Amino acid sequence: MTLAPITPSERLRGVDLARGVALLGILLVNVRMFFLPLGVALDPSIVPMGLTPHEGDWIAWSLVEFFCTYKCISLFSILFGFGLAMQAERVVNSGGSRVAFGMRRLGTLAAIGLVHGTLVWYGDILTLYSILGVAVLAMARLSIKWIARVLLWIMVALTVLTLFFATVQWALRAHPEWTQGTLTREVVQSEAGSPESAMEPAAESPPATSPPPRGFAAMLATGFEIGNPIWLDAETAAYRDGPALDALVFRVVSFGFSVLAAFFGYGWHAFAMMLCGVYAFRTGLFLPDASARRHRIARVAFLIGVPMALLAVAPYWVFGVEAPITASLHVIGLELGGLTLPLGYAMLLVETGPHRTGVIARAIERAGRMALTVYLCESLVCVTLASWWGFGWFGSMLDLKFSCIALAVWSALVVGANLWIARFGVGPMERMWRRVSYAARSE
Repeated sequence: MTLAPITPSERLRGVDLARGVALLGILLVNVRMFFLPLGVALDPSIVPMGLTPHEGDWIAWSLVEFFCTYKCISLFSILFGFGLAMQAERVVNSGGSRVAFGMRRLGTLAAIGLVHGTLVWYGDILTLYSILGVAVLAMARLSIKWIARVLLWIMVALTVLTLFFATVQWALRAHPEWTQGTLTREVVQSEAGSPESAMEPAAESPPATSPPPRGFAAMLATGFEIGNPIWLDAETAAYRDGPALDALVFRVVSFGFSVLAAFFGYGWHAFAMMLCGVYAFRTGLFLPDASARRHRIARVAFLIGVPMALLAVAPYWVFGVEAPITASLHVIGLELGGLTLPLGYAMLLVETGPHRTGVIARAIERAGRMALTVYLCESLVCVTLASWWGFGWFGSMLDLKFSCIALAVWSALVVGANLWIARFGVGPMERMWRRVSYAARSE
């Protein structure tokens, strides 16, 4: 039987609107990695040499951390799980094979993600989504009760592990002597000879005027420590000044790091959010007659999520960047806020979306209909602005400026998406993805 994608009249406007909003939040978070070295983007206490953060930068960073970080990608994960479960159900009801459909759709997504992650930008999320999507399709066949149980187990495990590792992180930062060597200066001197001989450079040491290592040599020199100044300088030079080979090496290695980090960290969080989307589909949570349930879930999600999101940001202003407790509370606030606040976002946008008929709401909704194209275009535009072959802005600005750039890029892409939808009806990447996923064949 021939399979067909969902028609425009069957779409849920609130879901498309939520996708469009999520794309803005994702870009506001990702823009730090587009324009700053990976180690700096992940650690707000590290400032690139030659730049001085001002209050406006800290305000911009705080707002993004509070509203967007872990929240908008989690919102997008909820919608991805919902959409995948809905598509699989349609395939089964039309007599098709869930497995064949899933392999075509997720395999295509994996191919796009690999190209995106290695040749455009290392922070690609599509590869992870394609892998998690296999598990989501398998879980979608379970009963609603079992989906809820697995979801609860993962959320409890994530909470416990987050509290544990945050406590360990605080302890190590509060007591750095626990991880430092015990040799005193006198012991070092006694082993090396006189104090003067200990201060002399080794004969094989490179001269002070030797150029710093670049590319893969810098990675080896730092032991692949992304926060090392040598790594930061080499990464900045690779993206801002070239050559292409150095940029490719940093992109591929950073992409490998992101994939590993996803499997041992954020991937489980994203999987939980996808299961929330599956649960929403199976229980009809996004349908018009579920308004009362959406209101109840939104109240609880915001009641828990807002304080957790505040916990991720407030310590930087209260205790300071260097305080041991700051980073630990930041980790806890991000994880727990990311597990709850996106549910509130989803309920609010799905509930109010059908009633938003203004020009702006409809424009964002149309951008959400071609989310894959917009997501990839966000990367292409920002990488062009940051890279040596484009505008070369990498490492030359801080949060306030590139947050403004993110708003401008997203706004331009929303306008472009509306013009494209008005002319062609479906995005270019979505059209290709659909052709592969809904290939006309007997299953």
